[in-house]
Amino acid sequence: MKKSFKISKKLEPFYTGGGLLLSPDQEFLFCQCENLVKVVEISTGQAVQCFGNEEDAAITICGDNELLFTAHRASLLIKQWKWKNPGEEALVRSFKAHPVPVTSMSMDSSSSLLASGATDSVIRVWDIENNYCTHQFKGSKGVVTLLQFHPKKLHLFSSADDLLVKVWDLESSTLIHNLKGHVSPVTSLVFLSDTIMISGGRDKVLSTWDLSSGGLKETLPVFEVIEGMALCDGHVVTAGDKGVLRAWDKTSNKCVLQQEPPALKREFVNLISYKAGVLAVTFDQNILIYNKELEVEKNLIGYNDEIIDIKPAFEGHLALATNSEQIRIVNSDTLATSVLSGHSGTVLSIDTNPEHNLLASSSKDCSVIIWKCEDGSYSQVATCTGHTSAVSGVAWSHLPENIFVVSVSSDLTLKLWQPAKGNVQKLHKTKCVYTVKAHEKDINCVTVSPNDKFIITGSLDKTAKVWSSDKGNLLGVLRGHKRGIWSARFSPVDQCVLTSSGDALVKLWRLSDFSCIRTYEGHSASVLNCQFTSLGRQLVSCCADGLIKVWDTQTSECVTTLDGHADKCWALMVTEGEIVSGAADSLLCFWRDVTAEEEEEEIKEEQFQSEQQQELRNLVFDGKFAAAFSLSLALNMPFKCLSVAEKILELEDGSTQLRNLIENLQMDQIESLLEYLATWNTNSKHTIIAQNVLFALLSSGQSRSFASNPKLRVHWEALIPYTERHFERLSKLQQQSTFLQYTWDRMKLSEV
Repeated sequence: MKKSFKISKKLEPFYTGGGLLLSPDQEFLFCQCENLVKVVEISTGQAVQCFGNEEDAAITICGDNELLFTAHRASLLIKQWKWKNPGEEALVRSFKAHPVPVTSMSMDSSSSLLASGATDSVIRVWDIENNYCTHQFKGSKGVVTLLQFHPKKLHLFSSADDLLVKVWDLESSTLIHNLKGHVSPVTSLVFLSDTIMISGGRDKVLSTWDLSSGGLKETLPVFEVIEGMALCDGHVVTAGDKGVLRAWDKTSNKCVLQQEPPALKREFVNLISYKAGVLAVTFDQNILIYNKELEVEKNLIGYNDEIIDIKPAFEGHLALATNSEQIRIVNSDTLATSVLSGHSGTVLSIDTNPEHNLLASSSKDCSVIIWKCEDGSYSQVATCTGHTSAVSGVAWSHLPENIFVVSVSSDLTLKLWQPAKGNVQKLHKTKCVYTVKAHEKDINCVTVSPNDKFIITGSLDKTAKVWSSDKGNLLGVLRGHKRGIWSARFSPVDQCVLTSSGDALVKLWRLSDFSCIRTYEGHSASVLNCQFTSLGRQLVSCCADGLIKVWDTQTSECVTTLDGHADKCWALMVTEGEIVSGAADSLLCFWRDVTAEEEEEEIKEEQFQSEQQQELRNLVFDGKFAAAFSLSLALNMPFKCLSVAEKILELEDGSTQLRNLIENLQMDQIESLLEYLATWNTNSKHTIIAQNVLFALLSSGQSRSFASNPKLRVHWEALIPYTERHFERLSKLQQQSTFLQYTWDRMKLSEV
């Protein structure tokens, strides 16, 4: 039975839009992720460091091989970080560069100067090493949107809402050129030489400038909103709203290389020179690395949005359905991600047939696409159309001899699709075998039984229905949930069915008479998915509050609760020793079963404790009370420590021995002893020993350091009230004994 799980690895979002910067050594990316800035290693696609504060969003970033600068919205600060060495203190300093939010920053090629521009139209240049402002430039109108240093000269180029490109000379602290030619915001600058520059903007033109005279040499219409430019293999590459990279010859200004238009609409929002090629960023937070022929070499997924479904793909990979038209294929070891494009609407469900390396996906575009994996690459082999609304669920058959796929839709129908004669070689001839109106409201899920004889569907009409797979006949209706059903699964070993619903319940049903066998209560929100595990002896469920629960099928008890998501947990995949979960927080968690490891650790810990306790008894028996006292503190045995202290105090010089023993204790041992004293002092039977130990503690040489230790304060406060109570009790006892003695003496005198 699986009782304990730990997260072994996570696929986290690292880029959600905004600033993105390449380190000078071209090994790392600085990416804005919500309010934080993450440093991503390009070779692995994983975030290695994170900077910033959740409450203080970073607006813009810049950096080099050692330093990273982030400008923040709430505090209006620019923060300087050391990002290269994780072990060192990351934040170097912070300073307020402008009285308003900073919108653009840039560092010069020597990494000695930092330029900042803000919403007040002011540009300031800062000496990084000496921490002071060297220049302040005024004259722009509106928000400063672009800052860039000349690669070889001490010239700073800026652009703002006035649509001008201004050139500032840092040596003379003057404006030397006002480059006027654009009618929309300028987004990118590229330097071809010391005196020639190209600017691109949202006015769909490229402007070539002579920097020696400040004159416009040529204007090239590109008929595309330009969001980024970069130099690649001697050409200027542009990227924009058409989602197509184009390479332009620097001398003839002709397009010499152009990508084929993508099957799905995409838009580029940034472009950076990267090694021999370019790095392009799309509007949906995909980072594409191209070679000099503009062919994709690598794809980094910055943000998966909501993870809706997870299924095992070909060996060592997972297929993810996210809030996107693309299917993500994730390597479960390296977490490297690639995409499959084919749908024109959001993919809602996926399922795989490992026997034949097949994948089926359903989408809001009303279609089901069948994919075939060959040599680790998926290709589209068939498209099943016929539904009139979004296809919300899809499932493959399990037996190899007669394959089929079933789908359900918001059009309330169930469809079974099959290649000619069930032959996997004829997938391109897949046709709809039958269509059944299955429910009265939207259908959320569909699953095929392990023997391929039954199909179960779950719907928002609060029912789950069992169908025969051969003809689509209704065999039974499962009624009992009070809200819509989100998930339904067949047991891998028994004749029963599992359902989860918006009523926060998971139910187990018997297939023979369609009656409810057990109800699993414990979730506080809609249960969005459920799965069997441990050969049907356990089940796993996840709900809208992000929690995952593991249940004992027979006893209906929750074995453990896994808390790793901050939003709705939609997707679950269960393997022999692992649970994979995906949620609306864009987080993919791999939960490893550590039950055997923890049981082994518990056995070792019990054995160690037994040996130590025996050692403690031996020390007491041999009269080695000092060693026994220290060992009882280490073993966290307060009442054994009490008995040892009592034996020490029974000795002729017990108080002196106890004081000498306490003087040799470490501060953490003294903290534990004070905690024990507070416990002993609550019982009048132990108060004498407790007060003697307390006296020895206060009489020791370490008492001078007690006041400066804030951790000990809570224990002193716990000691005071019971000490006062015991003092009052003993005072009353003394008074009563004195009065009793007086009465007795008077009685003896009266007899005389």
